[in-house]
Order: sequence, then structure tokens, then C-alpha cells
Amino acid sequence: MFNQRQPRRFNIKSRLPDSKKTESREELKAKWEEMRGNSRNKSNFLTSLPMLLVFLVCVFVLIYILNGYIN
Repeated sequence: MFNQRQPRRFNIKSRLPDSKKTESREELKAKWEEMRGNSRNKSNFLTSLPMLLVFLVCVFVLIYILNGYIN
């Protein structure tokens, strides 16, 4: 009457091997820096914001001048 059921036990095996499971913090940081360095966009002079704004202003001036020749 007072016998309680024991919880069920499962034999769970992880999918990853033990060597992959325990990576040190330094290794993770090194991998993160490597990934970040590869994906970082290199700033190019022609694609910088001031250069694009100058190009846009030149295009508008050119359109204004060509519009004067048409009319």
C-alpha cells in the first residue's frame, strides 16, 4: 500500500562525441574571431556614403543640365 513507483530511467546517448562537447572558451573565441573576420565587409572608397552622395548630386546636376537642352 505504501510502495511508491520509482521514476523511469532512460539510457540517453548524445549525438555529438565527447571531444566536440567540451571545447574550451578560448577555442570558441578564436573560432568566433575567425568567422567574424571573414564575413566583415571591407570598406571601399567608392561604396562609402559620402562618395555615393557626391555621385547622386552629380547625377541630379547632369539631369538638370540635360533637361535644359531638351526644352
